[in-house]
Amino acid sequence: MDHDHYASPQAFLEDVPPASAGPLVPFEDRGTYPDLGTRILETFRWVLRDRERAGEAFRGTDGLGSPLWFMCLLGYLPAVIPGLLAVFLPRTPFWMTWLQLPSAAPTQGFLRVMTLVSVLVFAPVGLLIGGLVGGLLNHVGLWMARGTTHGHGLSSSLRSTLYTAGVFAWILLPFNLGKSLPGLPGQVFQVLAALLLLVLPTTYQGIMLARTHQVETWRGVAGAWIPSLLFLVCLGGCLGLAFWFAGDTILQAIRQARPGLF
Repeated sequence: MDHDHYASPQAFLEDVPPASAGPLVPFEDRGTYPDLGTRILETFRWVLRDRERAGEAFRGTDGLGSPLWFMCLLGYLPAVIPGLLAVFLPRTPFWMTWLQLPSAAPTQGFLRVMTLVSVLVFAPVGLLIGGLVGGLLNHVGLWMARGTTHGHGLSSSLRSTLYTAGVFAWILLPFNLGKSLPGLPGQVFQVLAALLLLVLPTTYQGIMLARTHQVETWRGVAGAWIPSLLFLVCLGGCLGLAFWFAGDTILQAIRQARPGLF
């Protein structure tokens, strides 16, 4: 066949190199990490020490099945064990001790059985709902901080939130277990756990959001904190209205519960 010298140059499809795929989250990469334990440990390492690579993997696909399974698998015991301890070793909240309020009596009989069943059965449901709602709020906050300009969608935020939450469930487990200690040590752990549960996971979620959406770190952290700050503002407004309309009654109740406080 004669070659047409006036035809525009064409490239053969077999000569075009295939586009390089991004990294897979180790938990999803059965080819590289066939063992489940290795996949889990490598995912921990990526989230805690290789954040850039983890962020690239989180935005590399839209699948939510693996991160949801990771959240259930890794978050089940850290959610159930403190719940079971609270049933068998009921703890008095530190604010009740501060107000010198009587502690609640431990559950008995059928009520205890129902409490145990609810802890064992509904923990995964709460984890899934909490992870999905948290990812949605993180994405909205990131949008408010102008951190979604690169076009990575909601699924990237959900994947980042679910994987990071599964890792941090084990990091915070010792503090949640310490809340069941008797006396002053348990109350100290209650305060520490409350502060850490508010500050540490939220801030680190923001760092991972920034790596996932390829934006500045401060935008990711701001995006993760915006929903919590808005909630605190609303809560403060409600408390302010309550004191505005019934402040004397509330103070009188506190004086009766804790004489000499005011």
